[in-house]
Amino acid sequence: MKRRGLLAALAASTSVAVAGCAGQNQSFDLDAEPAQIPESAYADGYSGQEPQSFSIDRGFNATGVNVEVSATTWVARYTNETIGSALFVASTPDESVGGQSVNPLVRADGAELIRQLLNKVDQQGIGGNGTDIQTDDIEEVGEETQTILGEEDVTVSKLETTVDADVAGSNGQNGSVEDVPVLVYIATVQHGGDVIVLVGIHPEEIDQSDQLLSMMGSVEH
Repeated sequence: MKRRGLLAALAASTSVAVAGCAGQNQSFDLDAEPAQIPESAYADGYSGQEPQSFSIDRGFNATGVNVEVSATTWVARYTNETIGSALFVASTPDESVGGQSVNPLVRADGAELIRQLLNKVDQQGIGGNGTDIQTDDIEEVGEETQTILGEEDVTVSKLETTVDADVAGSNGQNGSVEDVPVLVYIATVQHGGDVIVLVGIHPEEIDQSDQLLSMMGSVEH
């Protein structure tokens, strides 16, 4: 299913709320159920952490109606530090009004979804390691399929971009690398009232697609 852009989605969710409750203020305080990869399903060389939370707060005003949304999203991060690959697993609530989600993260398209998620991860110190994915220059180069949370043939979009990162040298000194080509994999699945977002990344020169797809297929929620 093709996702609508973020701005269009915000406008749609606002208009639905106004149409349904004209003259009334509305607020939504939403919290997702964490999703994570069990340790027994980690690919070789990967380690993980417990899910951590952050909130996305949005306010809307249209024709005198105020709509406030606070959506708590949970993110777990799994990395192979030697290779420089990672998998982010996020669960975000999908409350709807009149058939439209009031969570802006849910309605974002592929590149915008990656940008919002990783920006929030960085702001909360969840990602770490000084990695900056160039989300302004993403090109879709293909797709894979995987069974995720019991849903068969989930589309996993395959994208190409570059990253800048801080690295530790063998001599103990720190440095940085720029414009390293990487492949990014992104999938979304609706499950139990939440949307599960999976974002995997690995350097182009070191293929980790099988490992990342396998862990995506092992997610629990």
